[in-house]
Amino acid sequence: MKIFVWQGDGVLTDYTDGMIVAVAADLEEALETIKSSCPHAMGSFPPIPTESVDIGPVFLTSRAWVCWGGG
Repeated sequence: MKIFVWQGDGVLTDYTDGMIVAVAADLEEALETIKSSCPHAMGSFPPIPTESVDIGPVFLTSRAWVCWGGG
């Protein structure tokens, strides 16, 4: 499993930037998890995450969290 993080320029931007965190086996699964958890976020962030961290063979269900930038 990996932790995928999107933050900074162009991520869920309103007046300021937002952030997305997803835990998934790979990038494709992370994007699908974001799509199912928060479909209105799709297209509001770059396709490649800012960072990904391998957390090893952990038995977790894929999850995603989003936080829109505010104003």
